[in-house]
Amino acid sequence: MTATVSAPAAARDAVLVAGLFKSFPRKRTVKEIARAPFRRPERVEALRGVDFAVREGELVGLLGPNGAGKTTLLKILCGLVLPEKGRAELFGVPAGDPTLPDRLGLVHGDERSFYWRLTARENLDFFARLHGLSGAARTARVSALLEKVQLGSDANRRFSDFSSGMKQRLAIARALLADPPIVLMDEPTRSLDPVSAAVQREWIQEELHRRDGKTILLATHNLREAEALCDRVVVIAKGELRAEGTPEELRHRGLGGVVYRLRLAGTVPAALATGQVLARTATDDAVELLVRLAKDDAGLDPVLRELVAGGARILAAEPEEPELETVFRELVEDRGSAAAGKPGAP
Repeated sequence: MTATVSAPAAARDAVLVAGLFKSFPRKRTVKEIARAPFRRPERVEALRGVDFAVREGELVGLLGPNGAGKTTLLKILCGLVLPEKGRAELFGVPAGDPTLPDRLGLVHGDERSFYWRLTARENLDFFARLHGLSGAARTARVSALLEKVQLGSDANRRFSDFSSGMKQRLAIARALLADPPIVLMDEPTRSLDPVSAAVQREWIQEELHRRDGKTILLATHNLREAEALCDRVVVIAKGELRAEGTPEELRHRGLGGVVYRLRLAGTVPAALATGQVLARTATDDAVELLVRLAKDDAGLDPVLRELVAGGARILAAEPEEPELETVFRELVEDRGSAAAGKPGAP
């Protein structure tokens, strides 16, 4: 009798955001309130129809400039803010559902949420009680997490004496008290020096994501951080989704097609029928062309054949990799409809 081997189950959506809208009343000055105390304040749109999903086990970067709507989105997922339209779900359960707190951890840099006069252990012990942990289980969990975030030797120091990096690590420990499968991170390396930030990023990627298998949605405005850490990136600006994909996919999308850098000798034409010349640089012994292919799926061969037929000799040809910073700038600037950056758009 032949045993039947079932196919592995496909990863499900851990986080789903669909058609999310949220606005807030614009803050008015005292003079504006005095002039028109009963006027309804204008509203500022924080999110405008945002759609994306995070698969179980992914580490996804929520990338955008300050004021893009990243923190508002994380607060909606945590149930701290209600959307005006659309839905946000975690494992199919609506955000804010009372069954979710133990399945979701939030890491944010708000130091005011800790008790400065208490030690690291006392702070975690307090928050563990709020999660319903008690007795020996609570003590063991607090001790294990302090060791996990490398604060075991500083467990009895007051929070007020901690450095910025130590405070961030304690915030991560607090988010992990209930061992949630989903972790939301809001600027986890903010205010850290470059060395501390690099250590923090490595720990998030290796310990939380790869070893513990946590699903992570990480909000950041740091391009290098998103590129180094994330399986996939969701770019938002002014409350709109501008693009999503791997950092590699976003780099190529920023070029608007496949681009090659060619080094040539001999007779080099000024224009091509099979590609667009983006830049031309001449030296004593060669000419460099930056060429965008006329058709992404045609390959480089038509361009090379045209050049050779015109009298050029091919010295080198290699694909051009744009900087993610250039792509990001193109995506967040207001250049037509935000829909142009969405998957499947031209």
